Amino acid sequence: MTLVLQQAKALYGLSRGTQATLSIAQPVIAMLLADDHPAPARLALATAAVLAGFFAVFAVNDLLDAPLDRLRRTRTGPAQGFDLERAGLHPLADGKLPYAAGVVWAVALGAVAVAAFATLGRACVALFLAGAALEVVYCLLARVTPYKFLVSGALVTLGACIGWFAFSGDPDPVRLGLFALWMAAWEMGGRNIPNDLADADEDAELGITTLPTVHGPRRSAQTAFACLVVASAAGIALAVAARPSFGPLGVLGAALSAVFLLLVPGVALLRRPSAATALGLFNRASFQPPCVLAACALALLLR
Repeated sequence: MTLVLQQAKALYGLSRGTQATLSIAQPVIAMLLADDHPAPARLALATAAVLAGFFAVFAVNDLLDAPLDRLRRTRTGPAQGFDLERAGLHPLADGKLPYAAGVVWAVALGAVAVAAFATLGRACVALFLAGAALEVVYCLLARVTPYKFLVSGALVTLGACIGWFAFSGDPDPVRLGLFALWMAAWEMGGRNIPNDLADADEDAELGITTLPTVHGPRRSAQTAFACLVVASAAGIALAVAARPSFGPLGVLGAALSAVFLLLVPGVALLRRPSAATALGLFNRASFQPPCVLAACALALLLR
């Protein structure tokens, strides 16, 4: 039993289970935007599909980054503070999971996700495969360009938009457009750039090319904050546009979460663009979509 638990923990770490689980809030919000009275069975299937998809894509990321992660393990001075991105393990780098087992895990989860998405619509399959392809591209650009954060924003947006097309074939230009803008700006300003800023010293030693290693912490903080302003405005505008469904509670949740989970830590990063401040922003921003989802779900339940 102990061995089974160890392997389960290793696979959870390979898929960055904490981040993967939090990430399902993004497509679920899109599901509720597309249909505020979703059929329970379809909602459950779509949620399970995106969970399998996120677990698969995060695993692919660790499989491709395994050589770099092993180099990271030779360093004894990681960024200060709790890092939600590193919650759990990098089992391949730690030698706690065979590489072949990781490949089987990622392929199996990907197959489950594709099969489930196929029942939800071809658009869902296409978006998932496109997002997975962008994940591969992102990893291959590790030492190529500091602007790969744009790829990260695009792949997260594709994954989140799966939720919309699981329930609607009509791409509403206002709600879906605002949702896509929110997701892209949130990922770049709230997660990708701050995470790179937190790892800047380590990345510089390893030859990894990021915005902070090329343009420095201050410019990176400014870019991240600009993205956070866009994400906050888009998220609040989306809640207002969806007010007939989500009501005042959804608007309030979007506004409060934007202020306290994006803008406040973003201002702190502008004032002090350090690894610890960047980690604080990353950790708090990771909970913004789940908080918006909670407010919207509660509003729908109370309606």
